[in-house]
Amino acid sequence: MVLRGSSGRFVIGALVLAALVVPFAEAGATAPLVTANSAKTLSLSIPGPFNGCSFLDPGATPSTDAVNDLLLPSAFLTSSAGNLYGENGPIASAELTSLSPETVKYTLAPNEKWSNGNTFNGNDLVGWWLRARALKSVQSDGYRDITTLTVAANGLGVTAVFATPYAEWNLLFRDVEELGTQPGCTLADWAQRPTLGPYVLSSVTKDRIVLKMNTRWPIDKNRFGRIVITDSNSVPASAHFADFSLIVNRAEVQNISAHPNVQSHIGSSSEIEELAFAATRPFTARIAVREALSWSIARQTLIDQLWGAVTFSPSAGASALFSQGQAQYPGPTGSPPTSQTTTTTIAPSGAHNGLADCFSCASDVLSAAGFTRTARGWATSTGKDLALTLAVGPSELDQSVVTSVVAGWASMGIKVRVVHESSEIAAAVATATNTVDLSIFTRPTITTVSYTARSWSGPGYDDAYPSGWRSTAVTKLFNQAVANFNPVTAISTWLMMDQQIQKNYWLRPLFTPPSLQAWSTSLVGVTTTFSVPGLVDQLPAWTIAAPSNQG
Repeated sequence: MVLRGSSGRFVIGALVLAALVVPFAEAGATAPLVTANSAKTLSLSIPGPFNGCSFLDPGATPSTDAVNDLLLPSAFLTSSAGNLYGENGPIASAELTSLSPETVKYTLAPNEKWSNGNTFNGNDLVGWWLRARALKSVQSDGYRDITTLTVAANGLGVTAVFATPYAEWNLLFRDVEELGTQPGCTLADWAQRPTLGPYVLSSVTKDRIVLKMNTRWPIDKNRFGRIVITDSNSVPASAHFADFSLIVNRAEVQNISAHPNVQSHIGSSSEIEELAFAATRPFTARIAVREALSWSIARQTLIDQLWGAVTFSPSAGASALFSQGQAQYPGPTGSPPTSQTTTTTIAPSGAHNGLADCFSCASDVLSAAGFTRTARGWATSTGKDLALTLAVGPSELDQSVVTSVVAGWASMGIKVRVVHESSEIAAAVATATNTVDLSIFTRPTITTVSYTARSWSGPGYDDAYPSGWRSTAVTKLFNQAVANFNPVTAISTWLMMDQQIQKNYWLRPLFTPPSLQAWSTSLVGVTTTFSVPGLVDQLPAWTIAAPSNQG
């Protein structure tokens, strides 16, 4: 990953050098330029629609966050590999100086000004902190742990002191807005907000954004002068373009292949397609029902139905916390498509983690729990039908998965009524509030696992994709992991928490959907990634290839 700046000024306190490693790379040599990039336009296609939310707003999407990374100052950004690295812009450095109490010092670059002419200083970080800590949102985690945030006399230093250890402090102060900026998610508000980054907003609609180079930005002088961002999910006619899509099928692959001078990559994504259960509904409160429903889904067969015609196939989900593209994912990273048409019959007790798919086992579990198979389907000992209500997210993928899963349950005698929700979060909230029995939706993951893990610990904020289920053991593991500055032992703790959630069958990870990335061969410096921010955050470092490589 290439840093935006010519030198990495992010530093780590010597006392934690061995315990905390935040990966980043120095800028290296690039291919010779044909003409100045500032005279060129880059076309970028990423999933939409765009909603104008700030990073702290619950409605913010990965795509909107990624665009804001080009407009606003951040202490850290996302590398193509999903790691956090020092942004090296207006927030020049972030240093962990003490563990008792935890203390972090942020140093700001001098003479930085917002697009409205106002000076960027430590008061902007204080305003961002006060706004964040007051939110009932998972995005305010960490900010609530800060007891004091003190601005240096010259305004260019801010020192944060934490009440309790918060190992993931590098999540904080991303896409900071100017002090006094009004929050909101309207496109009109977005267009009016002051910016301080490599680009400024020229125009914005829900499906098209135009950015222009911020000529006052002191880093990466030779970056693209104009960027046109759409959610068209198609190869544009532009000479220089990049595309990241979660729609991966034979038609899309053929469309990409038909264009000369295009490079492409099919790989993982930063999402988890999952089945979640309500904690207190009469049927799903019983672990036997959750086991049976989980085991009865032939996940690899489902994957083959969805993507058997492309050159990459996900594996059946192995984690409730990590998507398949993340380095800490405990299962296989993916496989070529297979011709599998039947479900596995490996007994769950003998499979990895005890969580294999087993259609026949599902019926055995229901019978052992006192359910009886009748002409109408499965019923309790009192004759009540096993009938469930399922909420589903709005994506095309969600709909396809539900169609297949519900058909499979119907074939074994389980009745399901489907309720369509307006968003993925709404589907998760429906089960968390016990409005429905279960839900199927796509959950995004971000760089740090604590964001996903918050579904099962602490207040059930809507943007945390709440589960509605808590346990002392899981809460203890969460608290241990989020306070552990040693990344190796922290990951071990997260994986133990992952197993606790899965072995109680409160969530069944189905798979991580694939992604399709494409870019013109005229671009130099493009790195494959599994997330939208991982693509967009590298954009200012891209250059144009020498004449012999241009399309």
